[in-house]
Amino acid sequence: MKKRNFAKLLGGLLFTAMCLNLSSCKDEEESVGIGSDATSTDYSCIILNQGNYSESNGSVSILDGKGNITNHVYTDANGYALASIIESGFIDNGRLILICNNEDKIEVVNKSNFKKISTIKGIVTPRYGVVLSNYLFVTSVPDWNKMEGYVYKVDLAAAQIDTFIKLEGQPEGIISLDGKIVVGEGSNVKVINPTTLAVEKTVKGPSALNVKHFTKDANNNVWASYIGYDQFWNSVGGIAQLNLSKDTIANYTQLDNIAGEGHLSVTPNKSEILYRTVVGAYTPEESCGISSFNIASQTSKEVAKGLGFYGFNVDPKNGDIYTANINGWITNSTLLIYDAQGNVKSNDMTAGVGACRFIFQ
Repeated sequence: MKKRNFAKLLGGLLFTAMCLNLSSCKDEEESVGIGSDATSTDYSCIILNQGNYSESNGSVSILDGKGNITNHVYTDANGYALASIIESGFIDNGRLILICNNEDKIEVVNKSNFKKISTIKGIVTPRYGVVLSNYLFVTSVPDWNKMEGYVYKVDLAAAQIDTFIKLEGQPEGIISLDGKIVVGEGSNVKVINPTTLAVEKTVKGPSALNVKHFTKDANNNVWASYIGYDQFWNSVGGIAQLNLSKDTIANYTQLDNIAGEGHLSVTPNKSEILYRTVVGAYTPEESCGISSFNIASQTSKEVAKGLGFYGFNVDPKNGDIYTANINGWITNSTLLIYDAQGNVKSNDMTAGVGACRFIFQ
């Protein structure tokens, strides 16, 4: 995390230097806009552009069914910019939930017209979330220098915090399973009661690694990514299937070059789990790839490769892989779409700064 923040800070300084002689700095891609009173349900993908940390210029784009991209749809729908970094987001019950930091807030947005429904504040550095029974459960790491964090329970109807629990780790990804909340706490996985926020189970993992993110396979088994760093700050780690009924890891597989953020996605039939790979130090020209882990054979292979990847996701309809060259968070991102075999389908569209989350309806 420290290394990623350093990259963002460096990107921000470079961006500022580029703009010293300009009266204002604008995104290269002009907003095409849907209009404040329009609706836009004819889109295949929502793209969350994280933005540059020093500029707080996160934004939302959409890709329609004809392959046309429209940037700044939140700004156009509401008449003002989001003015935050977008860490993550997802669709739930007709709402697009944007989890933002710098400014720390959660924006609940109508997914059809992108107008704001409510804003929730009071959580420092919110990270990722999941909804159960109209409550949002969101992870938070207020201080990256401390091995501690929180899970907040947010009443979406009232748009306010209900309660929270402190964890002795830095929780990132969060998922629901059988009416419970599953979240990482350092090297362990915690199963939390959503009503009381009491910890009901603890699954211990490799002590040198930290739990990052989760996904589910075709049999509803939960898989988690585990990440650490070697003495040269290269990410190391792997993936494990969790046996939550026995509070154990069913199996753990080391994955070469798994990227430090540990994001996971699955193929449409959920037989393979995809993850990002990275080689060498982080730069805007970073050589990256997307690899797949075959659950049945317990083997992995590279599917796609390119430059400057950060986030990615898989289209559940056809297996297409969406990612972007974020160009160091300095300027607009280049949207990249690969088919399931890793062949390039599109590489000539421009999204916002730091395009990294790809949400499908």
